[in-house]
Amino acid sequence: MYKKEYITFYGFLGIGQFGGNVTKKFEEAGYPCIVANSSLEDLATRNAKNKLHFRNGQGCHKNRKKSKALLKENIEVLIDEVRSKMPSITTLFICASSAGGTGSGMLAAVAKILSRQLEINICIVTVLPDKSENFQSYANTVELFQEIEKLDCIGSTFILDNSKNKDRLKINEIFFTHLDALLTNENGGDYGCLDRSEIDNLLCTQGMSILCKLGKDNADKVLASLTTNNIYAPMETNKVIRYMGVMSCSTNVELDEIYSQVGMPIDTYIGTNSPSNVYMLAGLTLPKTRLNEIKTMAQTNAEIIKKGFDSAKEGLFDDEIDFLGTFDMETSKPIKEEKVSSLDILNEFL
Repeated sequence: MYKKEYITFYGFLGIGQFGGNVTKKFEEAGYPCIVANSSLEDLATRNAKNKLHFRNGQGCHKNRKKSKALLKENIEVLIDEVRSKMPSITTLFICASSAGGTGSGMLAAVAKILSRQLEINICIVTVLPDKSENFQSYANTVELFQEIEKLDCIGSTFILDNSKNKDRLKINEIFFTHLDALLTNENGGDYGCLDRSEIDNLLCTQGMSILCKLGKDNADKVLASLTTNNIYAPMETNKVIRYMGVMSCSTNVELDEIYSQVGMPIDTYIGTNSPSNVYMLAGLTLPKTRLNEIKTMAQTNAEIIKKGFDSAKEGLFDDEIDFLGTFDMETSKPIKEEKVSSLDILNEFL
């Protein structure tokens, strides 16, 4: 099957600014894409074939509640848009930032709704904030992953991490090269072939997924690229993994060292004679350690902000001073005695 024949099987829905940015390369490569946003200004910055502005939206300024209210008004339009613009897809990648407003507020709900309505595999692509962000970004991230954790209807979740590279657009580009190499699926020989059904099974596997792509001369860097030197959220050390996909330049694939570091999968799908080394880990646990770091940053920022608000409630001066009355002449006022009865006076002598 040639690339142009199966490229229509995989669609991309970008929600919010990050969603619009990360889907750009995929659209340029020919994948069906829709870019949706509550902000007309953000939509104007993205040269996309298929754009959807959420009716009555003027941006959500990182307000997840506002985003959810807009989704309620626009959900049927969104469903119809995906149906009409992506009629052949079997997997939909929904891309949205965890820290923003429009995307973060809608991501989990849209994933569940489209999974039910379209009966296709849903993959999530999101990104974590770095240390330069603020309370709202961290709080939104924690709230989103509380929702994602409860989803039982999605496949792979790709979690990019802005702390891994100062150039955020570079992270998007690297992710494109990784995922496109997997979906393009150039491999196969006498020693093994990673076929389309195996790729789809990897994508249908729930949990965090990590990808890597390396040239023929860098096969020795695969382990580091999967575990540390990458653009993804750090994987947990519990060695929980369900499946592994391999497209190797070599005909002899050694995996013992990788198994010892990431864990033993249920199965490993191996393809050989690939133009590059492409690996995918599927079914990893969500990055609890990294997410708890973000939760701690949210709590710390909240305490600092609250302390500032509390100090702002204090008066400008420690005590009250009436400067205007400093030189007023004091006048004695007659003391008004209370009237008492004769009987009361008499009682004083009894």
